[in-house]
Amino acid sequence: MKPKRRHFLHLAIAFAMSFPTIASAQQAAAHTARIGLLAWFPCDMPYAGESSEFGPFMRGLRELGHTLSEISFECRSASKHDSGLTAAAAELVQLKVGIIVTSSQPAAHAAQKATQVIPIVTIISGDPVAAGLASSLAKPGGNLTGVTYYANELAAKRLELLKEAVPTLATVGVLANPVVSYLPFEEDTKRAARQLGVALNIQQVSAPEELEAAFARMEAARVQAVFVLPDLMLASLSSQIAALAIKHRLPSMAWGPWFTQDGCLMAYSARYSEMQHRLAFYVDKIMNGTKPGDLPIEQPAKFELSINLKTANALGIDLPQTVLVMADEVIE
Repeated sequence: MKPKRRHFLHLAIAFAMSFPTIASAQQAAAHTARIGLLAWFPCDMPYAGESSEFGPFMRGLRELGHTLSEISFECRSASKHDSGLTAAAAELVQLKVGIIVTSSQPAAHAAQKATQVIPIVTIISGDPVAAGLASSLAKPGGNLTGVTYYANELAAKRLELLKEAVPTLATVGVLANPVVSYLPFEEDTKRAARQLGVALNIQQVSAPEELEAAFARMEAARVQAVFVLPDLMLASLSSQIAALAIKHRLPSMAWGPWFTQDGCLMAYSARYSEMQHRLAFYVDKIMNGTKPGDLPIEQPAKFELSINLKTANALGIDLPQTVLVMADEVIE
């Protein structure tokens, strides 16, 4: 894949839009730092918006006083395929960027395989120590740091909330991507299900076109709800998952607030946009001379429950008041 100059131009324009009075001067200035964005979505998508892959990160850089006079961007994308991350990471290394920024653990693995020297700042969905990405949370020790939203009890909490919302729940269909089976979520969910006395019907979905068949199999197995495991590909299918869950009359629990915004019943997660925003803090520190291995990997202090009441009504579910009072966001 040849480097595409339009990727840089698009990012530069998006970044400069927040500085209209000095944009011309910035564009004329010499760049002193190059940040590589290792993206899962295509690089020609807008990155300035809050809901975009790097939007909150870009906002964080601006808030810390960084401008186009000191930063340029190179974006390389996996084009929505995990298999493309390795080549995209290798391209950024060949371009000799100063820092690589990613928003997922699969991308972090690809970046660290590509370089042990260039600093990597990332969001990590699993345990960074168990995954071999860091020596410890307090002192990662290598060239990678960032934020992890992994907590051992997350899968159990999501399943508990789903069972509280649907008290008669006995069998849950699970959407999992086998490409990222090295992440801990499937095993965590199995362990939580045993503790709650709930049976699982796990459906492996490795491509978007497999989604409808997975729901058909779950319906045939008479599952009573669907549980979505963390994965970028499944995240990009949130609207389809929500529509299929409603079509098959299945309450759904997912792991990011955009799922409920797109029509899933429930989601329980850290504030993903805040984690993306926090990556700017790490980049700022590294640009000012701090080694990534000396920057502790942070964990969110708060997790939030979002509920879509419109979906509950469409499914004919009367959610218990105990669940509703716990919700941080209710879509009506």
